[in-house]
Amino acid sequence: MRHSDHPNCSRALLLLLALTGCMFVLTRALPDGIPPALAAVMIATIAVIKVRLVVLDFLGLRGANTPLTAALWSWAAFVLLIAVVRTALQLSV
Repeated sequence: MRHSDHPNCSRALLLLLALTGCMFVLTRALPDGIPPALAAVMIATIAVIKVRLVVLDFLGLRGANTPLTAALWSWAAFVLLIAVVRTALQLSV
């Protein structure tokens, strides 16, 4: 396998760090004027992008259609669902 066949983990790491910074800004540094639903959608979008980067680039599963890929996506979707339900329950109280 040539070096160019390996996933570009340095680029993926920089993207993950940038996305983590965005998540920090969304959760801590933004004023309270942002609607909670919009913040939740933005955070969920960032989370999906981060999972995609980890699954495809760090684990080297880009182009592989393995049960592990499906399991990782399912796990991430389940955790996201728990977070959405928890937030919805807190907003309704």
